[in-house]
Amino acid sequence: MPAESPSGEPSETPKRPRKPFQTAWPWVLCVVGLDYLSTLAYQPAIAFEVAGRLAPLATVLVVVVTLVFALPVYWYIAGRSPNGGGTTGLLERVIPGWFGKLLILVLMGFGAVDLVLTRTFSAANASEHITHNPQPGWQRGIDTTAGEGEKLRQQLPPEMHERTEGFWNRHTVVTVIVLGISTAAGLAFFRGYTKNFVRLAVVVVVAYLVLTLVIVGTAGAYLFQNPQLYDQWWGHVWAGEWKPGTETKPSGSWGDLLLASVPLFPLLALGLSGFELTLMTMPHIRGRKTDDPANPRGRIIRTRWLLTSAALLMSTYLLGSTLVTTVLIPAEALTTHGQAKNRAVAYLAHGGTLTDGHSSAEVNPLFGVVFGTVYDVITVAILALAGLSVAMTLSQWIPPYLHRLGMEFDWSVRLGLLAYLFIAVKFGVVVYYGADLESQRAAYLTAILAVFAFAAFIAAVDVFQRRKLRSWPKLVRIPVIFLLGGLVFTLSGLSIAFDHPAAMVMTGAFILAVLGVSIVSRVWRSTELRFGGFTFANDESKEAWDKLCASDFPILVPIRGGHHTLAEKEREIRTLHRVPATMPIMFLQAEVSDSSDFSQSPVMRVTHEDGRVLIHIVGCTAVPHALAAAAIQIASSGAVPEVHFGWSNENPITANLHFVFFGVGNVPWMVFNLIRRSDVPDARKPRVVVG
Repeated sequence: MPAESPSGEPSETPKRPRKPFQTAWPWVLCVVGLDYLSTLAYQPAIAFEVAGRLAPLATVLVVVVTLVFALPVYWYIAGRSPNGGGTTGLLERVIPGWFGKLLILVLMGFGAVDLVLTRTFSAANASEHITHNPQPGWQRGIDTTAGEGEKLRQQLPPEMHERTEGFWNRHTVVTVIVLGISTAAGLAFFRGYTKNFVRLAVVVVVAYLVLTLVIVGTAGAYLFQNPQLYDQWWGHVWAGEWKPGTETKPSGSWGDLLLASVPLFPLLALGLSGFELTLMTMPHIRGRKTDDPANPRGRIIRTRWLLTSAALLMSTYLLGSTLVTTVLIPAEALTTHGQAKNRAVAYLAHGGTLTDGHSSAEVNPLFGVVFGTVYDVITVAILALAGLSVAMTLSQWIPPYLHRLGMEFDWSVRLGLLAYLFIAVKFGVVVYYGADLESQRAAYLTAILAVFAFAAFIAAVDVFQRRKLRSWPKLVRIPVIFLLGGLVFTLSGLSIAFDHPAAMVMTGAFILAVLGVSIVSRVWRSTELRFGGFTFANDESKEAWDKLCASDFPILVPIRGGHHTLAEKEREIRTLHRVPATMPIMFLQAEVSDSSDFSQSPVMRVTHEDGRVLIHIVGCTAVPHALAAAAIQIASSGAVPEVHFGWSNENPITANLHFVFFGVGNVPWMVFNLIRRSDVPDARKPRVVVG
């Protein structure tokens, strides 16, 4: 049935949200690949920094966790939340109520850290590729920009001059420029993912993968032709010489290598980033024409193809690039800024020196300054677009979700305040950390692992609930893979947080900010007449309601179930409020379903009990809103009604808290206030009587 406004008139047809641009799943894979595959720009070097010569073995663990835990979890969530909600959408259904909303806010806090740091981390790594490119023109431009900035800094007051010492360096300058350009470019795609953005993503990702394949493939072929290099690396690994300059401990077995690699996994989890983004982009995947909007099987199947393809593609590239860079690049180069640190694959592209003393340019004549510069340009492009894609995801995920839950103001959504706030935070993070990748990495890892842990546990809870409804035996209700995955991600995140408490401070600040803004907004907006129109339990109720709205001078008496019979309540009202027996009375009973929801379109059933009219409203988020809406709707087409209440002994503070959190406190005053603030002419506003 069409929704009606609280005044009883058919509400103005709301503007339908613009249908998201849809395309084939391989092209959406390229959009997802901007974030997921761009980690190849820095992951091999980070793997060596963390694990030394154990990096390829530790990367095998990343691949195993990806294929055994992450992929099945997101396969499942794609089927249960196919319209772009991702883990958040499934969580909202699986755990309703305020506890569920609290978990959503915490998840959004971690998600915000993940997406913000994806952008700053990508920009900082793009800066690594720019500042260490040997092109003279690039370097002169960077030095000029940094020098001009330093001159401006020198003119600051002495106190600020001292505090900003070291902030304005070449790396920070370039990172700020990259972030600024990508932010400005985002204005061209302010509507979200469009056909042009997808085309750009396809070109950049395909070019990046082709060039990376040339580099890694050539290096792999050289390694195959020179097995002594592999044997030399393996000899160091088996001898326990994993990191140059550290104490060695010979490995007695494969078990020793495995035990040494397991604690390294949390520090390599950047290679997992990108799965949640896939679920956010699901509405852009073209399904079948026969898809049911509520359960689009074609879109779900193609999203699962996308997830599987991305996981296999990334696993192959990650293992290959980590192996060749660890074996072929000298250890000192992988730990030295300006050489292979944070840019190992680019080091090979530029013709860097290998462990056997040869130049990679001798391995492939293409390699050198020109090819390396082309590779740097493509790498910077994919890193910049990765930041831009997650920024668009952030703006389309958190603000609309918070607004729907009443946790963001209307004016804030109109102005895009949160989007601008996140932009400011990104620049603040870059300046505060001096665009240093190592400083941001712990917080980034914590957020990624937390998002994966949420996804795994929510999927486990959903499977358990569904199997319980189907009366599965207790022993097989628990999805072991999901539960184990949740434990792996949780323990990994806790290990990062324990070793790097500053990471938890940053992520905790994001979560507290999201919680604080959400709570203040929800309390402030709780007195809005949030009402989307009644739906009716049956046609008889609709016909009865239309007749009641046309009746003369009705009196509405709200009641609570189980306290009085209708006869007792009628005698009380007629006696205390001096209502004559000839005056018709209607009884309203409203029941709250989930007070943590914000908007409401409750279901109305009109019945007769002992000759008395009972209007039963269920599915409310707050009783006063349902009562006020019913009274206003009657006043719009019939006589102006009166709403009669009895006195309550509630404490005012307790009553208001009950109203905000449970939807059932301070009802008479709230009904009066909602009616008073409604856009109904004063002469047509229902009257509230308390006595």
